[in-house]
Amino acid sequence: MRFFSKRQLAANRANAQKSTGPQSPEMKAKVSQNRTKHGLTGSFQLLPTEDVEQFEELLNQFMLDEQPVGIAEVELVKTMVQHLWMTRRADCLMNACFLVQETGQERQCQVTAVRPELERFLRYQTTHQRAYQRASNELLKRKKERRLAEIGFESQERAQAQEQRRENAENRRSEEHTSELQSHHD
Repeated sequence: MRFFSKRQLAANRANAQKSTGPQSPEMKAKVSQNRTKHGLTGSFQLLPTEDVEQFEELLNQFMLDEQPVGIAEVELVKTMVQHLWMTRRADCLMNACFLVQETGQERQCQVTAVRPELERFLRYQTTHQRAYQRASNELLKRKKERRLAEIGFESQERAQAQEQRRENAENRRSEEHTSELQSHHD
């Protein structure tokens, strides 16, 4: 166990006050990108080399196809699209792990080397495929519950209407029977 003198502690505290990190939102955003190598981990973000319009088009198409209801379902669709995007990103990175050389025979290719990052990218791809599937399953579950609730509500309304018709018919018969008895008594 190492002990520090009061002078060393004071100097350390003074130095710590000088290094507080970036202050402006612009610098915080810039520093947050330090060490971003492949963008397959951490919070989702589009890389500078990726097409924002293509991502938005994919998201819009999913929104049209899935027709989410409520913020929870919208978030599930966004999650699905983000994980699909990162799965595709992992695919591209995995393809770059193969060093290919043309053999000259009818444009045939031969893999001459495989970069060691292939296994890591394959793991990330699997992680994102599973996350996509979890979000998709949750969305399907929510849609099914909503549909069953709607069907159940309609069934309940039909049952109530049928019960009301039965009661009305019974009341009419009872009234007819009562009026027949009164006409016989008179």
